Amino acid sequence: MERKVIEDVVFNVVDEANRFFAESGIDVRLLYIGQLHLEPGYLISLNTPEGTLRVYPLEAIIDVLHARLLGEIERGSNMKMNKIFALTTFPLVSRNPYFDFYERFLGIQETRLGLRIMVLSMKPFEPPGLTSLLNGNKGSREDAKKHLRLFKDRVLKGLLHEIGHGFGLGHCTNECVMNPPDSIEEWDSRPVGYCHSCFIDLKRAVEWSELSLGEGEREQG
Repeated sequence: MERKVIEDVVFNVVDEANRFFAESGIDVRLLYIGQLHLEPGYLISLNTPEGTLRVYPLEAIIDVLHARLLGEIERGSNMKMNKIFALTTFPLVSRNPYFDFYERFLGIQETRLGLRIMVLSMKPFEPPGLTSLLNGNKGSREDAKKHLRLFKDRVLKGLLHEIGHGFGLGHCTNECVMNPPDSIEEWDSRPVGYCHSCFIDLKRAVEWSELSLGEGEREQG
């Protein structure tokens, strides 16, 4: 997919997430700090039923994100931060060194010395044929808009899900983004938001986090 389309999706999702948190009275804001660049040397080959893929291992992504967050903290932003969130177009994979196989993940989180690193792959949310539709190779412009909107909604729900985990929320069984689906069709039926129970837990967790970081200061999700 073209970089311009990906950037549009990322900026749109970040804006919608910030709007959601603002309208919900939850003091979380995402601050865009730019693209993440990994050297080609980090790439590994992954054999799949669909063929060989060249991907970045999850461990390398987490290392780079951790360093990036430390750099932002040292730079002295006017917002207190202890979390960093990354969206990637690559599948998230991790090599098991003992059994010599690769595991795939949709999203992953890791805490290092009190700093939370969150990563979500956009790849599983992409509707089939979206690239062809956007390039005008098939379907109408309205079809392309519909599929792009679906893609953005899926990623937005994924972002809210991972941020929920980032503040200590577990999975739930209600109509909620914290309810993990068994299929992408189930994910499409989920609301863009939290159930009452998860909402209250998130709001409390954010307020507690603000107290630990500094009164009235926000975190980066």
